[in-house]
Amino acid sequence: MTWGCALCLSLVVWATLVTATHYVWPLAFLGLGVLAVHITDWALKGLNNLTNKAILSQGHTRDKAVLITGCDTGFGHMLAERLDHLGFKVYAGCLNPNGEGPLRLKAGASYDLKTIKLDVTKDSDVRAAYDFVQTDIGNSKLWAVVNNAGIGEISEIEWCSMSTYQRVLDINTLGPIRITKAFLPLLRDYNGGRVVIVASLAARYTFAGFSAYSMSKHAAVSFADALRLEMNKWNISVHTVEPTLYRTQIASESYYMKALNQTWENLSEDIRNSYGNEYLKDYKSFIHEHLNRALPTEKIAEVVDDMVHAVAGIQPKSRYVPNIKTQIRARILGMLPTDLVDDIMLRDLPSTPPADIERRKSQHLIDPRIGPGGQRLKRIFSMPSLQIKRSPSPKIGDFFTFPIVKENLEE
Repeated sequence: MTWGCALCLSLVVWATLVTATHYVWPLAFLGLGVLAVHITDWALKGLNNLTNKAILSQGHTRDKAVLITGCDTGFGHMLAERLDHLGFKVYAGCLNPNGEGPLRLKAGASYDLKTIKLDVTKDSDVRAAYDFVQTDIGNSKLWAVVNNAGIGEISEIEWCSMSTYQRVLDINTLGPIRITKAFLPLLRDYNGGRVVIVASLAARYTFAGFSAYSMSKHAAVSFADALRLEMNKWNISVHTVEPTLYRTQIASESYYMKALNQTWENLSEDIRNSYGNEYLKDYKSFIHEHLNRALPTEKIAEVVDDMVHAVAGIQPKSRYVPNIKTQIRARILGMLPTDLVDDIMLRDLPSTPPADIERRKSQHLIDPRIGPGGQRLKRIFSMPSLQIKRSPSPKIGDFFTFPIVKENLEE
């Protein structure tokens, strides 16, 4: 259904409901009630965004420890700095503790911030991190676990290898599960800790080309939803932070282009020929345009603000969506019909058709009457060809005699 037809149908339905309310008055009250609920919900969330900013003071953070994954760069790096300044004891999990980012983090922090080697895909690293925290924490208690480590991936489903799907899911989905399950015993000791999972707005709706990433974030949010219900009896709250795309290392164009070129080279010749180099070129432009829409670096602080509030807020929210424009977009897309959302998403896809589709368009239907070499075929029917000899027309004055048949009648 086109947008025009959908709009006309909506107007017809609206007019029908308006007419019906003149005769069925409860319908009007029901409609106004639903509208009032939505307006109130939006108003309360907007008010909450403006007023609910209070966080724990330093006097209430000295005995609290926080574990953060993915602190080499980006959100995790900045969150570790902020929580250290607020007086928390911070364990910053890094893929490479001797890298430039972790060394800079440690140099500018207090003695209470410690970097630890933590690859969220390795059980041995997770176990070693747990043992270190349990031994080092002293009189403090583990207050929060922030699952921030993650990677991105942009690729068509037919191009994306199973190993890539496994790697993205292992880091973005199984990583938070692995970390959370390992540290839950320490969180339960506090009787009131928090688990924070940095997901993405891609967990709520999926762009073409982001299947692996969106799947992993969808699953992470589902894990958070179940965990929030199950941990309620332990007084442990669970929070998701779902940002849109920002100019962090995960949005590096050079990284995605290099990965895409490698993916293309690993494809079979048949698949490469089916899509063609022109489609690949347009697909790279699609990635470039998408990454160019990432919010600028100076906006990253709004994500970290929400992460800080999830850890240290007096009244933390279950779900954070940084940036008011992103919140509005997410709310609108969540209310639209699937077909309409698909139409919106399809507008951003490459306009160049794959090579196979172009080849099919150029192939005209073959005339079945033309044989090899362009010779016209003779039509042959299965019925026999009968030659009928016509008798000469009679002339005027001709007489015809009819044979007389004598019948023997027996009495």
